[in-house]
Amino acid sequence: MTPWQKAQHWQDEHDPTKPFWELVGEHMSAGYVWSTPAVFLLATEVCWNPQEETFEPGPPNCWFVRLAASAGHSNPVREFLRIAPHPHPYAAWCRGTFDLRVYDFARLTKLTRKMKGN
Repeated sequence: MTPWQKAQHWQDEHDPTKPFWELVGEHMSAGYVWSTPAVFLLATEVCWNPQEETFEPGPPNCWFVRLAASAGHSNPVREFLRIAPHPHPYAAWCRGTFDLRVYDFARLTKLTRKMKGN
């Protein structure tokens, strides 16, 4: 199964109210889509309020990776940090359906460079 097929399968299983191709279309219009034989991901720029720990309207200061999948030993986090058009102070992912994780972009970049396989 390719990374985009894995992402589609996950989306269909965990959030059937939002069709995969609709999500891809939204990111193609107002976000970021990255698809290779090794990694697939959808990301958008958002405003993160660290004091309230919420997303809110405002100038973007965070990359939010909405959906990511990989093949083999590829690391979608590392790949996104490598290909992001520009850094923001924060990067966010959901692990599973609702487990939001927000990281300092620069620190996360340094940590992923130290990961095995770099």
